[in-house]
Amino acid sequence: MNIYSVLEILAGLSFFLYGMNVMSSSLEKMAGNKLEKIMKTVTANKLVSFLFGVLITVVMQSSSGAMVMLIGLVNSGILNFEDTLPLILGTNVGTTVTGWILSLTGISTEGFSIMSIFSPEFFSPLMAFTGILLRMMGKKEKQRYIGTILIGFALLMYGMSFMSGAMKSVSNEPWFAQALIMFKNPFLAFLISIVFTAVIQSSAATIGIIEAIAVSGAISYQAAIPLVLGANVGTCITGVLSSIGTNKNAKRVSILQVLVNATTAVIILLIMIVFTKVPFMAESISVVQIALVHTAFNLLVTVLSFILEKPLINLTKVIIKNDPDEMPQILIDERLINQPSIAVNECLGNTMVMAALAKEELEKALGLFFSYDEETVSKINELEKKVDWYQDQLDSYLVKLSRVSLSKESSEDINKMLHLITDFERIGDHAVNLSKIASSINAASARFSSAAMNELSLLRDAITEILGFATDSFINDDLASAAQVEPLEQSIDRLIDQITDNHVERLTNGTCSIEIGLQLAELLNNCERVSDHCSNIAVCMIELSHDEFYTHQYLHDYKHDSEEFITLFNYYHNKYQLNDQAEQ
Repeated sequence: MNIYSVLEILAGLSFFLYGMNVMSSSLEKMAGNKLEKIMKTVTANKLVSFLFGVLITVVMQSSSGAMVMLIGLVNSGILNFEDTLPLILGTNVGTTVTGWILSLTGISTEGFSIMSIFSPEFFSPLMAFTGILLRMMGKKEKQRYIGTILIGFALLMYGMSFMSGAMKSVSNEPWFAQALIMFKNPFLAFLISIVFTAVIQSSAATIGIIEAIAVSGAISYQAAIPLVLGANVGTCITGVLSSIGTNKNAKRVSILQVLVNATTAVIILLIMIVFTKVPFMAESISVVQIALVHTAFNLLVTVLSFILEKPLINLTKVIIKNDPDEMPQILIDERLINQPSIAVNECLGNTMVMAALAKEELEKALGLFFSYDEETVSKINELEKKVDWYQDQLDSYLVKLSRVSLSKESSEDINKMLHLITDFERIGDHAVNLSKIASSINAASARFSSAAMNELSLLRDAITEILGFATDSFINDDLASAAQVEPLEQSIDRLIDQITDNHVERLTNGTCSIEIGLQLAELLNNCERVSDHCSNIAVCMIELSHDEFYTHQYLHDYKHDSEEFITLFNYYHNKYQLNDQAEQ
């Protein structure tokens, strides 16, 4: 037994797996959140959904990774279980592309020819060198990602070539011939392939090893076909493991993949056994023929599954029954942390929902002073619970997400959200405070004077406008809206000072009671704090757009050195200036 050849095979497998990991993670980062955005829109059309499943697997270079992402999206309620079959079938076909790429190792490099340029021995060193140059000299993040992808692909192909070369060395060893004998039993070969693929969690690696053996001419159709079928079933283990602890629909996704792949594989295996004595089954299979078998099998799975879609989905629902005691869905599934750009995009979407909820909550609270309603108070409390839940979920998730390797854009988004969710949550708190003030006034059957109501109407308009600018600046990534906030915030401070002065004058004249005056003071204080949080949101948006976060310096420079600020401040000061009648 040549121990060095075995070690070379292990080294080749290590390079292969590491290269695939490097390449797939960089491809996913470069793709950003585009994959998920498209996924949400393609499920309406089964063919488009299938083709996107192929695309996403090719981009990620991992059907297992695509399945983990799919399970996470279903568990988070982003996708419906019933829409996932075309995507699952697409991932099955997409993973066969890797097999075709790996089949290039079968191209001979003896005597240079046009075909030689497609051999990994020719292009892998060039790709590795180009990748290193882009990593070292690339000024843009996208260029460095491309460099890493090239390096990963070169490592993958180098590992495959390494395995193929070592397999040629061991193919004449007696122990290797003995090992291949057990592959003559289709069921045993099928089970070995399932277990091996499940352990390394990569069907592409299993196919790569089968192709490496095929380069030496040591494996027949009879042995190779069950191994290919087993690789397709073994890759399902990743989805099954990933679905542990998820809701019923996410579990159904993993079970559906097992049903689709295992059922078809067993049927083909049984048919193959009938034709075991056919002469060509004992012939050696080539690298290209293995890739062809892999692709043909998955296309057959696709056709049969589309025909039997409803029975398959119904059978899955029978296996995984509805659980009436199931806990509510989490906001974002933690499995999506393995696809950081998608996880970040989901966090952004949910932070936008949180911002809209906080805005709605505050607007309802301000309205209570003009038209009090117990139902509105209850709605405000419901909204507050939602806002707090979003804040808790997002805060813990973003902290975990910040610990993984991220693109510069994703890191900036996380930094932005961690700043903003606190401000949105505090705006919700002030809305609750305002609703309590309104409830106290209503319970005491008290009323503000007509002059005070006119002043509060103007203040409500100003707060509503600044809140709109602040939330729009984040939801629409609108820096023009953000620029409006600080001048308006300063105008609101002036307006609150005027209202306070007028209130003191009314207290002196005896036209306002101390009790209602205390309520007014609390109301004004909460409005001022809301205005401050809107300022925090706008400053965060503007500063992070400049890759900076020096709040105090920005505010100082903007207020003292900006003609834009002076112009806008004068505009809003005049717009929200108390007229003489309101001041009486």
